[in-house]
Amino acid sequence: MSRAELMDDKRWFTSSYSNGTGNCVEVADLDGAVGLRDTKDREAGVVTVGVTQWRTFLAAAEELYRHQP
Repeated sequence: MSRAELMDDKRWFTSSYSNGTGNCVEVADLDGAVGLRDTKDREAGVVTVGVTQWRTFLAAAEELYRHQP
């Protein structure tokens, strides 16, 4: 995947829970991987993780959220 394809804004989205403060992470489906980038500095780079790792992270985050006091 070229840098231009990777940075294409049509691939990226933020959570519907984002509150507009700019402290958000964008996520993209990168054909077999998941990309993450900072909404405040999109050109700084992209972190990519495998789909399985991303799903594991989301499950752990959901579990932590459910057990908040």
